[in-house]
Amino acid sequence: MEYEKPVKVPIEDVLDLHTFVPKEIPDLLKEYLNACRKAKIYSVRIIHGKGKGFLKNRVRGLLKDFPMVASFSEAPSSAGGWGATIVELRREIDFDSPEWAHILDEGARAMGMRVEQSQIARFAIHARELMAWNRFTNLTAITDPIEIAVKHFLDTLPVLPFLPPRSWLLDIGSGGGFPGIPLKILRPDLHLMLIDASRKKVSFQKHIIRTLGLKDIEARHIRAEELRRELQTTPTLPSPFPPQRRRIFDKGEGLGGGKGELRPYDVIMSKAVSKLDRFLDQAIPLLCRPGIMIAVKGRSVEAELEAARSKIEAEGLALTMKKYRLPHLDIERCLIILSNSPDPLKVRQSLP
Repeated sequence: MEYEKPVKVPIEDVLDLHTFVPKEIPDLLKEYLNACRKAKIYSVRIIHGKGKGFLKNRVRGLLKDFPMVASFSEAPSSAGGWGATIVELRREIDFDSPEWAHILDEGARAMGMRVEQSQIARFAIHARELMAWNRFTNLTAITDPIEIAVKHFLDTLPVLPFLPPRSWLLDIGSGGGFPGIPLKILRPDLHLMLIDASRKKVSFQKHIIRTLGLKDIEARHIRAEELRRELQTTPTLPSPFPPQRRRIFDKGEGLGGGKGELRPYDVIMSKAVSKLDRFLDQAIPLLCRPGIMIAVKGRSVEAELEAARSKIEAEGLALTMKKYRLPHLDIERCLIILSNSPDPLKVRQSLP
């Protein structure tokens, strides 16, 4: 039996979309433009034809969302007129370049925050190692330097106001170390535990922790449900919890549960790993009282909130939503903050 060989599209400054079926176009266009950048081709003519303009509108809608696109415009009449679009691509950016640092610095300021140059330098190490490991380990689908700066690092900033000083934070499904490791870089006072079901991803997290010399942070290959069982069967809190914190939990103080129920984390968060109701099932048994759960979500959260509403009401959780836009890419995001205290911001003052 003969298998059909995949068609290789030559990487050049013209792409004719007439020979492709509509469902192939989004992935094809993105991959092609990224390949052009790697080949140092920064001006590309996309031929979509005139017709009724359906394909043209679809292509331009896609181009608006591609971070590698600097601008696009209708082709001159000699190059196809309104049957083609000229796309200007951004130059490749190195993680150690001033351009990449500027994206982070300017983006943070646009969000009303500041990031120190020393912190940006550590972000760059994390990003560079992420891409090096990503060649043989599936750590992230985001590979464009601008997207990495915005979606992995700047997207961490809105969480900061909700993190009490010196709090103990659990990052469920940390993947490539997000958002836990950037949070640790920005807030060295935090005590962090990163957990993930993938051994390869945890190996990468440990590599970054060692490379950056981070303290009071641990990465473990364990699921949230397994961590809960481990704590329930442990007579005292295991390392890295200090003796004074171990005594608090042994006495059953501030737990929101019975004596001997170990809930050591002040803040539990997860970024786009599971549905909200699933996240609550994982987090509630591990959350201290007072404590905060933070889910980092995209724009559409109404369906997840509705599915989790009965659990939120049964647990008596206070709900806060914070919507924001990511600079440079103009993407809408949302934080869902759930607290077992009436006001999640007041938890900051009530934690040790």
